[in-house]
Amino acid sequence: MVNLTNPILLIAVPLFFVFLAAVIAPFSKRATKYLPPVAFLINLIITLYLIPQVAEKGVIVATTAGIKPPFAINIAVDGLGLSLAIIASLLGLIASLYNLKYITEEPQDKFNMLFLLLGTGITWMVITGDMFNLFVAFEVTSISAFGLVGFLRDKDSIEAGFKYLVMGSIGASLLLIGVVMLYAATGTLNMADIAGKIARFTFRQKLLPYSFIFTGLGIEGALFPLNAWLPDAHPAAPSSVSSILSGIMTTAAIYAIIRATVTVFNYSAITPFILLIALLTLVFGETSAFFQKDIKRMLAYSTIGQTGFFFFAFSLGSVQGMQGAFMQILNHSLSKAMLFLIAGAMITQVHSRNIDDFSGIGKKMKISSVFFAIGAFSLMGLPPFFGFWSKLTIIFATLAYTNFYTITLVVILLFMSVIEGAYFFRVMQSMFFGKLKEGTEIKEASPGLVVPFVILGIIILALAIYPTPIIAVSKKIAVQLIHRAVYINAVLGGL
Repeated sequence: MVNLTNPILLIAVPLFFVFLAAVIAPFSKRATKYLPPVAFLINLIITLYLIPQVAEKGVIVATTAGIKPPFAINIAVDGLGLSLAIIASLLGLIASLYNLKYITEEPQDKFNMLFLLLGTGITWMVITGDMFNLFVAFEVTSISAFGLVGFLRDKDSIEAGFKYLVMGSIGASLLLIGVVMLYAATGTLNMADIAGKIARFTFRQKLLPYSFIFTGLGIEGALFPLNAWLPDAHPAAPSSVSSILSGIMTTAAIYAIIRATVTVFNYSAITPFILLIALLTLVFGETSAFFQKDIKRMLAYSTIGQTGFFFFAFSLGSVQGMQGAFMQILNHSLSKAMLFLIAGAMITQVHSRNIDDFSGIGKKMKISSVFFAIGAFSLMGLPPFFGFWSKLTIIFATLAYTNFYTITLVVILLFMSVIEGAYFFRVMQSMFFGKLKEGTEIKEASPGLVVPFVILGIIILALAIYPTPIIAVSKKIAVQLIHRAVYINAVLGGL
């Protein structure tokens, strides 16, 4: 009988379905579209089985060939990694259900294999305990994303895919250089083992490998000024792909930065630099989103802004800051994924990404428009939505620092939230109160497109009604992350 509490299955299962798709494809390419929902459903079930184990042990460690770390590659799943794996599996399931109706272009078999690989790479990134495996997972994620961004093979998608290919290759190269430097200095690739050996290093000795790792992952995480690929990639990709890229892929890269900074390097001295990068990312993303006319480009820039928001919370270095960061990650992942799926459904009816062409669409696509408003309200942080509690936690974490810059930081956060509200309200005003163009025949999208984002919307509403359990869990995750010895001892102390 299969042991569903073995986290290695989270990588093995979708990889098996990739090979299964390759076997099935010569007989029926379209049949492969049913494989991603099954694979992600199995992964979601596995992650739910892992919850009691992680709650009891703190960290679950799985090894290969029965050899204990640091002499073998290991998987290490703590609260933060498991939470992101749950989000990745859930969004993968929702997006793959959406694809059943949405993806009609050929070759569907290749699309489905790449989609499975994308989910595999993201999950792998958030549960690996090995630096070189982090690089491999990064490559799997990037290469599959390159193909998916360029899948539609029109001018925009090919250009965006090529730009992402170049930027992603640079990011992977920088990450690999940083990993090689760590191995040369410590003689190990295991994250926990590196953490113990690097403790005796000086600030300057750690700075160079950290800089390479941070920059490489920062490209994938869309941090300013390394995010030039994202505003083109998200609009050009199919909307289901955009929902994954925005909802969890960039977040997985930010997770890797957090894991490297806190667990591996214990690099608290670098937090002022991280705070500056986070603020620049936030300001750039939100102000750029305000000036967009393309709905998907607006959502893409909004992703950059949201990334800056939760990366800022992490840079505060406190339990409350990291709690707010995780809460914001969860809120952004669910809401932004839903908004991209809704945008895709609306584009199928309007045949345009221009926001002006969405005028009056709320009168015809009532379900889509209402759930778009729900996602937007949660992202903006309007009460009683979960985004209100995540942003409030971040603001309180900022106010805990009683120095000259505190008020300035809070003003920046609030002002960016106002800008975020301005561009979302502008879209909703056009949808609900704009005049539908004469001769335009628009109807609600098919149930195959509506049901997936409605499921996400129901989850968002449930969090708004009863946020207390997630708030409590997020605090436990933050405490565990800061107390890095829990992770290190779990990995090196045996199984």
